Amino acid sequence: MRTFFSVLFFGTCVCVVHAQSTDIFLENLARDHGFTGQDMEEMLHSRKNINSATRDDLEIAGFLTPYQIASLLDHRERYGLFFSWAEIFLIPGFTGEVSDLLPLFFTLEQHKAPRKTDLRSLARYGKHTVLMQTRTRFPRAEEYSPVTAREYLARPNTRYLGIPWYRYGRYAFSYYDRLRCGITLESDPGERAVADFLSFHISLQGPGALKSLVAGDFRARFGQGLMLWNGTRFGKASSTSSLCNNEMGLTPYTSRDENLFFRGVGATFRHRYFELSVFASARALDARITDEGFTSLVTTGYHRTPLETEKKNALFAWAAGANLSCTGEGWKAGVTALGYGYDRQDAGRITYYNAYKNRSVPFGGISADFSLRWRSLRFFSETAVDAGFVPAVLAGILCYGRNGNRAGVLLRCFSPSFTTAYGAALGRNSTSSNEFSLQLTGDLVLQRSWKLDGSLWFWLFPKARYLCREPSYGWEGRVQLYSGDQMISLRQQRSLSDKGVTDRQSLRLQCGLPLNGLLGLRFRADGVHCLLPGKVNDWGYAVYAEMTCGGAGKKFGGSFRVSYFNTGSWDSRIYMYESDVLYGFSVPALYGKGFRSYINMRYAPFQSLDLWVRFACTAGGSFSCESKVQVRFRF
Repeated sequence: MRTFFSVLFFGTCVCVVHAQSTDIFLENLARDHGFTGQDMEEMLHSRKNINSATRDDLEIAGFLTPYQIASLLDHRERYGLFFSWAEIFLIPGFTGEVSDLLPLFFTLEQHKAPRKTDLRSLARYGKHTVLMQTRTRFPRAEEYSPVTAREYLARPNTRYLGIPWYRYGRYAFSYYDRLRCGITLESDPGERAVADFLSFHISLQGPGALKSLVAGDFRARFGQGLMLWNGTRFGKASSTSSLCNNEMGLTPYTSRDENLFFRGVGATFRHRYFELSVFASARALDARITDEGFTSLVTTGYHRTPLETEKKNALFAWAAGANLSCTGEGWKAGVTALGYGYDRQDAGRITYYNAYKNRSVPFGGISADFSLRWRSLRFFSETAVDAGFVPAVLAGILCYGRNGNRAGVLLRCFSPSFTTAYGAALGRNSTSSNEFSLQLTGDLVLQRSWKLDGSLWFWLFPKARYLCREPSYGWEGRVQLYSGDQMISLRQQRSLSDKGVTDRQSLRLQCGLPLNGLLGLRFRADGVHCLLPGKVNDWGYAVYAEMTCGGAGKKFGGSFRVSYFNTGSWDSRIYMYESDVLYGFSVPALYGKGFRSYINMRYAPFQSLDLWVRFACTAGGSFSCESKVQVRFRF
């Protein structure tokens, strides 16, 4: 195993570089923040035009420094609109990696919206998008096997009567940044309904005092997310930029997740330095119901059997909130108030890991957030108190140096009983509770386009948590040296559970080799070592080689990859990013021993039509494969 790592290291150091920072960015989000292809779809659908983006819009992206934002705005004011993404690279302070990430958060349109919005302008300048997708897996699960009527009546929850194909359809209309509306239809494999999940939204950017109006399905994200943030955080994972969240306010919901959204109406009003956002929501949730109340919320979104179907929309939930903020030169202060409830009592089982959860008080709370930019420093914080007067505090400092150097410190103090259903998971747990932690990060720009970044995260859980009945602690350290796609990453983590102390070390080496203007080769290798309590050392590694072709503006494009993985157990699993159809990506967890391969192809015969086909298979202890087809039509 040591020989393998040595050969791997020296082999990577002599490879030619080919930029692939977007892949690294998305994989870090998926591994550290639970980012999914559905979240990416929402992110891409909510992009704003870089030629009309404000300072606040640029800050929301999360990875731009104040110097880069100021340089971009100054360049746009001096020289006018951008006509290509290549122009961004010429702005002082912008590197190739940062320029590659901008299309994930912004679009590039050369035309400004007409001053007057009328039916003629909507018909002429409005953009329509129709997207359809389907996928299926082989071999079929036993639940899809034929069954007689008598067998089904005897055991109805062991069979799926729906077709084994995933179905997804979406229509979206946009008129610059002023008007957006859309509808989403989705059914999971095994569900009988044509559209088991239906989502719709409309969003208006108003003139004067009315800044924005959203109706239908929407998300609300304010402050740092302690009290109200029912959506994905788009900050760069495990980096200085991810420490501070930039609130997004009320935004239309364009994803496929059947849980993390409000359904109702919301509006944002502005007057000089003040903004006031208010919203109200009423919707049904999937839940397990008993005579005493609801025992738990069901978030899978599956409705394939009678048992799953009876949980669908079984619980009524309401929520209402408001945010008042004041913004000055280099500072911002805000207050968020939230109230929510259900039509049944919380009758969930009380056990060792949730004994401190608030159950008998009204649900909701209030929080205050503050941020200040002073010279090269940025201070940010949020203090929240739930309806049971239980506090949670988050505070941090970012320091911006020259040439893109950055450092940050973040302190978290979350009480074990702090409860909010719509706050972000800002710590190690699935909720922002039961944690005291300190996180240190730094980014250093070296010579010849090389960069070094790292982080240290120390945490303490003062009360019991899931799979750990006693107070526990842990820490994680990461160091990453990279230049474009050439990267070396080391990670060390210690965690405690009822089983004892687990130490996990991982090494990642990656490189790319451009062959010509159309073809390229990519190589990557990962190694993992786990020291488990009561067990021998657990080793694992994975390698892949990938051929890519095509590029932006080409009719054909695609990639083909072959991977080999060999890990001792689930504890030594390895995550690897895979390209997917438009608005999607995949980060499977590879464990055991076997091969994984996929081919992903794109064909655009016309400017208004795009076709994607993807086929992936895994062969190891068992064999499985997945096929996916997606069509997008724009007019």
